[in-house]
Amino acid sequence: MKKLLLTTMMAAGLALSGQAAATPFYLDLSDDSVVNPRGAIDGLGLQYDSVSEVNTATGEIVSRGGIGLIGYTFNGSMAGFTDLSDLVLSDDGAIANTFTYDPEPNNLGVDGSTFPTIVVTALTFDFELDGFLNPGGDSVTYTGGVLDIYSYQYSYDFGTPDVVTVDNGSAELLVQSEFSTSSINLGEQVIESLITEVSLTPAGQEVFYFQDSSGNFVSFQDYITATLTDILLYASQTVTVGELADNIANPIDSDGDTVLISDNHAVTVEFRVPEPSTVAVLSLGLISMFGFSRRRRK
Repeated sequence: MKKLLLTTMMAAGLALSGQAAATPFYLDLSDDSVVNPRGAIDGLGLQYDSVSEVNTATGEIVSRGGIGLIGYTFNGSMAGFTDLSDLVLSDDGAIANTFTYDPEPNNLGVDGSTFPTIVVTALTFDFELDGFLNPGGDSVTYTGGVLDIYSYQYSYDFGTPDVVTVDNGSAELLVQSEFSTSSINLGEQVIESLITEVSLTPAGQEVFYFQDSSGNFVSFQDYITATLTDILLYASQTVTVGELADNIANPIDSDGDTVLISDNHAVTVEFRVPEPSTVAVLSLGLISMFGFSRRRRK
């Protein structure tokens, strides 16, 4: 079981360097007993297709993407993916609907212990957002929903890296963030969501880390607990003026007043740590008097 002892110097080093901009983070995608995150990573990237149901009478909209579209139907017909493989593999067999890393740490998530079979742990996503069309019908204000991060595994033979096999039973929820707000900028839709003390699953608590000024790794979970500060998940995706209205006018399918539309997006995801309050910083002194550790999954 992985254990990480949090001291005042570790937590305070992070808290005092908190900022509104993207905060570099580290990922530990290994499945062993050693805390060995890779990074630093500034952000996650993603190319994906959203699927939205729009009520043309009320202007209400529900947008979905990722794992939640596995088995999704509309008007009695399949409108999503059949299984995990269908989601994360494109028609030509390339990896799809999977986060990339900026910058890319060397061999992140790659396990060669079963050589010549290489097993890779990667990150994918799920979201469902509720909202309404803005006046003019060409942009959306989201008012609620969830944005989740999952891990999954695929493998390939060392000699044929282009032939990928996805483990359809490997999807594991890591983070279930809480919707905060959305906004529209020119060519950009921004979704802000909060990672709180209950957002990270036991598996997720072992994956996401910051690094303090002394070089010590502090998990997202320990940071939140120590500083009483939520972590902001900041997602920005591309939108094209006129495209939403055109999609609604030319839907994939319809059922009464509700139309089904789809659109392609490029997304960047950052994790942002705000400047903590004085109370949060001072509370670290109490923590340091005793220290604490967290139980880790096997």
